[in-house]
This record gives sequence, C-alpha cells and structure tokens, in this order.
Amino acid sequence: MSKITQSQRSILELLIYAESYGHIQQETGLSFGEIRDDLITLMHNNMIEVFESEGGNIGAKVRHFDNDHPESFFYRATKSGLSAMKVS
Repeated sequence: MSKITQSQRSILELLIYAESYGHIQQETGLSFGEIRDDLITLMHNNMIEVFESEGGNIGAKVRHFDNDHPESFFYRATKSGLSAMKVS
C-alpha cells in the first residue's frame, strides 16, 4: 500500500461519503491543480471511486475520467483509501 501525503489525507478524510470537487476545494483550501493531481493519484491507487454528476447529484461510477474537468464528478473513498489513512 502506498503511503499518502498530508494533502491526500485531507482529501480522503472528506470522502467517507461521496463529495463534489467544489466541496473538497472549499473544505481543504488546496489549489485546483493540487486537488486534481491528488485525486488522480488516489484513483490510480484504488483509494477513491469516481462517480458521474447528474444534475448536481451523484450518478453512476465513471468509465472514463476527464482529467481536464475534475469538477464534473463526485468522489468517495474506498476501503483501501480508508485503510491508508490508518496506516500513515
């Protein structure tokens, strides 16, 4: 299991339930690019799930993630993501 950074931990702590990109940005105070990069890393490490945004509500799990528009999705921690917070 990969060790997570402090910014990744801040993001994962918010994702017990599915949350929007805007909520993550508001709560963490991190920059747009830093959040995007952390979300991509967390996704590649299977620590978060990504969901479509359907009219501002959570939709189906995504099949294709658009790196240029991370604000168009919802995010939720996986079991492995929640476990990573306990380890590091």
